[in-house]
Amino acid sequence: MTVRAFTRGAAFLGLSLLMWSPPSASRALPPSPAAPAAPLKTSPCRIGQTRAAAICGTLTVFEDRAAGAGRTIAIRFIVIEAKHRTHRAIAFNPGGPGVPATGMAADFADATDGALATLHDRYDLLLVDNRGTGGSAPQNCDFAPAAHPELYFRQMWPDAIVQSCHDRLAAQANLSLYSTSVASDDLDDVRAALSYPKLVLFGGSYGTRFYLDYARRHPDSVESVVLEGVAPPHFYIIPLPMARGAQTAIDNLQQACRNDPSCSAHFPHFADDFAAVVQRFDAGPVTLAVRNPITHRLQNVQLTKEVFVETIRHAMYFPPGAAYIPVTIERAYHGDYTPLGEMVSQMALFFANIQADGLNLSVTCVEDIPFITEADVTRESAGTFEGDARVRAQQRACKFWNVDPAPATFLDPVRSNAPILMISGSDDPATPPAYARAGLAYLTHGQIMLVPGASHDSDLPPCVDATIVAFVRARSAQGLNLSRCAAAYRRPSFVALAYDEPAAGENPAQTKRFTKILDSILEGRIDRSQLTPALSKEYSEAVLKGLAADIQGLGALQAIVFKGETSSPKARVYKYLLRFAQGNVIATITLDSSNRISSLDLSG
Repeated sequence: MTVRAFTRGAAFLGLSLLMWSPPSASRALPPSPAAPAAPLKTSPCRIGQTRAAAICGTLTVFEDRAAGAGRTIAIRFIVIEAKHRTHRAIAFNPGGPGVPATGMAADFADATDGALATLHDRYDLLLVDNRGTGGSAPQNCDFAPAAHPELYFRQMWPDAIVQSCHDRLAAQANLSLYSTSVASDDLDDVRAALSYPKLVLFGGSYGTRFYLDYARRHPDSVESVVLEGVAPPHFYIIPLPMARGAQTAIDNLQQACRNDPSCSAHFPHFADDFAAVVQRFDAGPVTLAVRNPITHRLQNVQLTKEVFVETIRHAMYFPPGAAYIPVTIERAYHGDYTPLGEMVSQMALFFANIQADGLNLSVTCVEDIPFITEADVTRESAGTFEGDARVRAQQRACKFWNVDPAPATFLDPVRSNAPILMISGSDDPATPPAYARAGLAYLTHGQIMLVPGASHDSDLPPCVDATIVAFVRARSAQGLNLSRCAAAYRRPSFVALAYDEPAAGENPAQTKRFTKILDSILEGRIDRSQLTPALSKEYSEAVLKGLAADIQGLGALQAIVFKGETSSPKARVYKYLLRFAQGNVIATITLDSSNRISSLDLSG
């Protein structure tokens, strides 16, 4: 059973941890001033459908840590307790910047497989919302208001909304004081308050930058580090690498389509059609009709290149989403922009809902945008379909955000002696593996595991989890076979039909049956007489409730679309697309010879 990508409230998903005490290659920075008196508050709590034992709490810190006075903020955290507590902990950061770690608590508490489930018997999981996210003085902005597609189809950061949100947040907070390094010091205060001698750091995407900086600032507090989708300071300045990463990813997607008999037959001119569509946007915005997610009425909007190229790049984060790009582009090339409009809307609303967009600007406008030169923009955007569209959009937003730049020393390469395992996908349009390789030269005990074909949020094969577990237990990457997953990852099949196009051969009676079952799943229940005993056992009450809670984040169910049937002597397999307001889910239903459901897979 799988629920991935669109059903998860984070830009990155991963599981792991470790305990080890290496010598430090970096001098620890001076400690911050003392926190306010009696800053720690904790209480027992239960997390997830399994009601896992946990500790919920906050740690109060000064917003201005250097001054040690003035406004305070409460840093929220959840500790999911190990089955056999040893006072060891993993600190997990899902990325963004802006995604709250505590939002993943139920997923981790209910996990039954993967590295975390294997290792959680002896390790606590520490989830801390960075300042500005989740329950830690969140800086939430709605840059993609669902009722106004005319705004988010034209600008990633609509000018008026950015200015308004800045003014609202800046009235009570100093937005220059929410950078990576300040949040790193908050985390170390939480570690010390909970009396963890050291932390295992597991981060994805921006979380890799965050934990590399933490390792630099607090080397004596680090046991080991696991990083997925690596964005090391100095080498990776947001959003400069994204144009080149997106170009590599689309090149690889086009090659994969050429190598795929079905994709190449349906879309023999995918690469040329894509180039032609990009050229249309180079000439100016394209007007298209979209259905307003709130009013459900059609309205005309203008789609700019800035938003178009970011939609394609974001869709390539998720291999199931990337599988729709050839058909979406083919339809757009022939003048049907409906599938593209749906992709834009879903990507914009999905990313707006998973992170604190204001905090995203408070970080990137402080420690990235001020250090980008015109020569950088020219060099990194040349020869890419995205060009300078993303970087110009973010530069524009940062002018409204108006924050002070971080010290230039933040961009120094991170040096560390900690054992570090970096995992990169070859087709990652956000954090290409070249940046992990560049950072490796400064990491004495760092190792890289490359997963060919994988992207930024791929459902990685079990061998990756096994490697992480081995790394944790060995307390080192030395001797591990880091090429073991080279041929293990398989991208999802390309699709020949757009989101709203049903396949031929639909059986109305079966569709009615499956619709009733899927509707009940969305309510956290199921008719077990329809399932084989093995599948009924797999779908426990806790699993059903957790699944329903995950899918609720996608908004209202808009349609169930038949996507095909395959048969064998022992089974029949049906596929349906569940179209939600903010994402799609593929339901794959297998019937055995007795006409009972033997497998039910839901994937984003």
